[in-house]
Amino acid sequence: MHLTSDELQITGSESECSYLPGQQSRMNYRLAMSLSPRRYEGLLERGWRRFGRTLFRPTCRRCSECRSIRIDLRNFQPTKSQRRLQRRMRQFDLSIVRPQLTQQHIDLYNLYHEDMHERRGWPFRETTPEDYYDSFVDGDFPFSREFQYRLDGELVAIGMVDVTDRLMSSIYFIYDPAIRKYSPGTLSALFEIETGRNSGQDFLHLGYFIRDCDSMNYKNRFAPHEFLEHYVGDKEPAVWLPAENGDTSPNGLQQA
Repeated sequence: MHLTSDELQITGSESECSYLPGQQSRMNYRLAMSLSPRRYEGLLERGWRRFGRTLFRPTCRRCSECRSIRIDLRNFQPTKSQRRLQRRMRQFDLSIVRPQLTQQHIDLYNLYHEDMHERRGWPFRETTPEDYYDSFVDGDFPFSREFQYRLDGELVAIGMVDVTDRLMSSIYFIYDPAIRKYSPGTLSALFEIETGRNSGQDFLHLGYFIRDCDSMNYKNRFAPHEFLEHYVGDKEPAVWLPAENGDTSPNGLQQA
């Protein structure tokens, strides 16, 4: 496995980290004009993430807090609180469709981000149809899916999820702040886990776990889960290590 003729790789410049104050971040990027499911599985297993046609992976020089995490779907065991939340899943209707772009999508995205700006201090800039398309629709890859959640017939949440024969990748999730009492973030993960288990997928990739970031440190609550030992090159095997006893301490993740 190596960089294909349909991919362009770029290393970004250092910038202020969005997740950890006082840290500098740097990303490797790949622009994929085409992407087969098998190729994508290999990239997921090596810690790459995807927005639209753009794949990315951290290559920070002084920090290794971003740790790729995935849930073992075949052996997933919900906690007591997750089992309670599973019973509330029946109130929602889930539709799995190809990625779409409507005014509802734009409105829901902006509503969610305005709420996160007010509650958590996220930077806020209204998205445009062009921005939304570039991030969540562009590419039309065969594994791209959109999970639409409805409550009493109303679209209240959207999850962007990639689904191959073996793997799933949770890309992004937005919701109407009016449903916050349902713990929508955890609820969406449980829906994705249930979907993957029913379809026979092996793992659900959740992106990066960051211990000291409230927006990213919930991901180890789904067990059992594994962490990627090192970011490796395309021709090197990826090694995933089971978390022991809920361990979330840094593992010295290194760049290849």
